[in-house]
Amino acid sequence: MMWQSSGDRGPLIGMQEYLFEVRLVAVVRVRAQNEDLAREVATSALGSPSTDEVRLANEADFVLGRKATTVAVDFSVDDGSTKLIKIGDVTVEQ
Repeated sequence: MMWQSSGDRGPLIGMQEYLFEVRLVAVVRVRAQNEDLAREVATSALGSPSTDEVRLANEADFVLGRKATTVAVDFSVDDGSTKLIKIGDVTVEQ
């Protein structure tokens, strides 16, 4: 999934674009009838931020004096990385 800036803050003259890969760990709490169904929907909750969310983050950075703008966010989920850590109040041994 890819989000691209609408460019509403105009060109940032004299600035270089940098591309970062950032590894994320997310804990997703799912209520389902069984583990298989819960596992299937766990990764569907993870998606790219909306245009409005990225715009708000950019505005907050600008207010804080950070002269940089996020222009694209790309997320992918490794479905094989989904691991069960808890069922109800019981921690699952790894």
